[in-house]
Amino acid sequence: MIKKLFLGFATVLLASCGMMSAPGVEEPTPIPTFTPAASAAQESVVNPSPALGGKQSGDLLVWIFSDPNPPTRGDNTLEALIFDADGQPVSDAAISFDIDMTNMSHGKNVTAAESLGDGWYSGEVFFLMPGPWRVIVGVERAGETTTVRFDFMVNW
Repeated sequence: MIKKLFLGFATVLLASCGMMSAPGVEEPTPIPTFTPAASAAQESVVNPSPALGGKQSGDLLVWIFSDPNPPTRGDNTLEALIFDADGQPVSDAAISFDIDMTNMSHGKNVTAAESLGDGWYSGEVFFLMPGPWRVIVGVERAGETTTVRFDFMVNW
C-alpha cells in the first residue's frame, strides 16, 4: 500500500515538473526587420553586419546593429542608423541607448551615442548577463524626443 502511494506521488511529482517550465515567461517578440533603402543607406554603411532590427517611429526610421552580432554578455558596441521619412540621414540629433533586461531590471543604464556621420551613431554598452534585453533608442532633435524600443536576446 505504501509502495503504491509512493509510486503515485512520484508519478504526479514527475508529471508536474514537466509542466512547470516557467509559467508566464514568454520569449521576447522578434524584432521586425527591414533593410535600409539601398538608395539612401548603401553608401553610408559603417557596420556591415546584419541589423538587429528596424522600426519606424513617427517620421523616423531607426535600425540598430551590434558588434558582436548577436550581442553577448559583456562589452558591446551598439550602432543606430537613422533616416527621416524623406530617406535622408538624420545627423543633427542627440542619440542615447537605454538598456535593461525585460524580465529583471538592473536599474537605469543610459549611454550617449557619438555621431559617426551620415545618420550613424555609436555607443559602448555592457550587458550584465545573457537573456532578454531591451534597448530604447532616444532620438532628440529640434527640442523633441522620440523613443524606439527593440527587444532581443543577449548570448553568452
